[in-house]
Amino acid sequence: MIFGLMMLAITAATDASAAPSPTADALQADLQTAYACKEIDGRKVWKGGLAYYIQSYVYDGQSTDDATDVATDAVLPADNAPETMREFEEACLTLAPTAINGN
Repeated sequence: MIFGLMMLAITAATDASAAPSPTADALQADLQTAYACKEIDGRKVWKGGLAYYIQSYVYDGQSTDDATDVATDAVLPADNAPETMREFEEACLTLAPTAINGN
């Protein structure tokens, strides 16, 4: 009985909502289907199904002209503060793709 109560307490203490982080391959595939949002602080932003993505900082000597070679950082809700996630949600809210109806 005591062992059962201890296991119940341990199980209750763990966060059941904590999902494992997506793999790099999953994030790369997600980025390929993400849609563009408004920029944040002059950096391009995209929204995918798994994460938001933001253009990596550009350092001296790096070119930003090649649109096919943009480095990005994944922004995962579990890794960021609620205020940060709201900023990304707002940037993508008005540019979300709309469903096309046959009407």
